[in-house]
Amino acid sequence: MSVYALTPKPGFERYTIQVGWNPHRTFFANVVDFAWDPVTDPDNEPDTVRIGLVETVLDPAEVLLAVEPYAHIPAHLAAALRADQAAHPARR
Repeated sequence: MSVYALTPKPGFERYTIQVGWNPHRTFFANVVDFAWDPVTDPDNEPDTVRIGLVETVLDPAEVLLAVEPYAHIPAHLAAALRADQAAHPARR
């Protein structure tokens, strides 16, 4: 399994943003604000993105597109994700 933590873009510093490859079957992406407290900040609910948790994603471009509004995407990341998939193919 691979996990890459991405640097948030300005205005999205509250988020933890990750993409990676899970050799059980899928690429995944998460954009989550772990510090948000609905009791103290009920009017500022964060966005949440979770891809590859239930559905199968076999194209790294799909997860990178999902996190692109929130994070800086390194130029090499799509190739690194494909290399992770090739090195650890989906288990059948």
